[in-house]
Amino acid sequence: MEQLIIGTAGHVDHGKTVLIKALTGIDTDRFQEEKERGISIDLGFAPFRLPGGRLAGVVDVPGHERFIHNMLAGAAGMDLVMLVVDATEGVMPQTSEHLDILELLGTRTGIVVITKIDLVEEEWRELVRDEIREALEGTFLEQAPIHAVSAIRGEGIEELKSMIDSLTADLEPRDSSGPLRLPVDRSFVISGFGTVVTGTLVQGSVRVGDTVSIIPPGLDVRVRNIQVHDDDVQEAVAGTRVALNLSGLEKGQVIRGSVISNPGYYSQTGLIDVSIDLLERAPRQIKNLDPVHFFLGTARTVARLHLLDTKELRPGQSALVQCRLDRPLVAERGDPFVIRSYSPMTTIGGGKVLDPYPVKHRRFRPDVIERLQELKQAPSAGGDSAFVRRKLEELKAADISRLAKETRLGQDKVAAILDELITRGLVQKLGSACIVTAVLKEYEEKLLAELGKFHREQPLAPGMSRARLKGLLPSAFTQRDYDALLKSLRDRELVSAKSDLVSLYDFKADPSAQDKSKLDSLTGLYRTSWLQPPSVKDALEKIGEGQGRKEELYNYLVSSGILVKISEELYFHRDAYDEALKLLQKHFAENDKLTLGEFRDLTGSSRKYAQALLEHFDQVRVTRRVEDHRIALKR
Repeated sequence: MEQLIIGTAGHVDHGKTVLIKALTGIDTDRFQEEKERGISIDLGFAPFRLPGGRLAGVVDVPGHERFIHNMLAGAAGMDLVMLVVDATEGVMPQTSEHLDILELLGTRTGIVVITKIDLVEEEWRELVRDEIREALEGTFLEQAPIHAVSAIRGEGIEELKSMIDSLTADLEPRDSSGPLRLPVDRSFVISGFGTVVTGTLVQGSVRVGDTVSIIPPGLDVRVRNIQVHDDDVQEAVAGTRVALNLSGLEKGQVIRGSVISNPGYYSQTGLIDVSIDLLERAPRQIKNLDPVHFFLGTARTVARLHLLDTKELRPGQSALVQCRLDRPLVAERGDPFVIRSYSPMTTIGGGKVLDPYPVKHRRFRPDVIERLQELKQAPSAGGDSAFVRRKLEELKAADISRLAKETRLGQDKVAAILDELITRGLVQKLGSACIVTAVLKEYEEKLLAELGKFHREQPLAPGMSRARLKGLLPSAFTQRDYDALLKSLRDRELVSAKSDLVSLYDFKADPSAQDKSKLDSLTGLYRTSWLQPPSVKDALEKIGEGQGRKEELYNYLVSSGILVKISEELYFHRDAYDEALKLLQKHFAENDKLTLGEFRDLTGSSRKYAQALLEHFDQVRVTRRVEDHRIALKR
């Protein structure tokens, strides 16, 4: 792993900052107040060249209880943590709280560092070591190495460097292929340069000149410069501490908790479905809609906990919860978070984000609980697969690129998940898109049922219009997906689709004797009126029918080839239409141009019908209008 983040944790004044200075040569306390008081207030950062040559970023977090919110902003994204314990004091309240926070945030690799060993005897060191081992039982640091140092004397520092190098050698690299995600932990303005933001690049990569989004406030800006550990670079990748110089921003527009990302990938959410684990040492149970302080990445807000599967959440228990946030933030499925009691503030639990963009849920809904239990599974146990399938249900149908963008899992991973879902029969291909099998079956059954109903109600109509049939499907179902669905139904001989009309595959219009008489009368009207046909309204009145049967009767005659449709209100008998076309072709065999007046005289029709026919011939590309005349496109 070429890039990694190392962090500290532990009680106030246990020597975290002095330890980092011994390792890196850099004092991470930036503020005068920190130097005067001798404690860290905000996050500090330092580059650290490991013995093997890799460059790590070190994050120094404050240990004082009053600055836990700053500690939480720095703890997100650590690859390895050094839990620091003062040899003269042993395990203290913030030691335990920091350990809880690291556990809740999913930190899995660490070293326990006993500091200030120059102030105690060897026997006391062993007592402190035993106390630490007891405190770590059942935590991710239970089997972690415990190393003793004196940062002032330099004792044990070189061995600690080698230990860090060894423990981080086989860590999995972060995903640099996914969308950019940089939670901001600092933002400031440098005179002559503009706004600079810093943070740990947790996913993706960024290059000088890229356009990035800042959420909040939701602005797209350009990256003017990138620094990694004070060195200018052209590109930064996941796993590094970076500073970005951004153009076009005013002071105060970027805050801690903002996220830098690729445009169009992330948006703020005020509603999040999560799973929550309440610590056993939490002082009391949580009731429905209790408020808590909510920390995710570098962001913090207040959340009201809408308990979905339990009446109350007791210490040591887990629950499915919908968090209603006072201030929206950027979240992603799988993100770890920490909650602290509203008052007095103390860490009481945390969990993982299951769905960052849910709809509002009612409590105790079996379908909601089942869906969230699926999403709660680890990726290797099908959690990502369930997430992709649920997202595909929401989108109705989607191709790989859109699913990758919506799930933010990356195209290769989405493609592999879709292959697995298709093999299991849970998803099917629909043209270039994919669709959940159950959703596809629902849509097919709905279309076939509606066509059957249409044929029963309008036995003369050769079929329903494509547009009307599509209206039965959700608006999110695109025209391309609809065309692919019709093609699938045609290929399986379930429907026929001719021109603009769709019918059941084996349907044939079979007019009754009464309807046949009306159709014959309608045909006669258009044959005798020739090139000056009646309006639809007049024709229906003459055969004793109302406008309600217009579509049925006229579609039958058009599909049978008896009438030609020019517009919704104008039809010609096929023989009259063919005659007009022959007259047009004969004229262009001898002439290069044709005016409206000439065509009117040729057809013996009125200007109204001659103009309608010429406009129709323009549309079907038989002619083209040039100024006040037509020329032939097809002789």
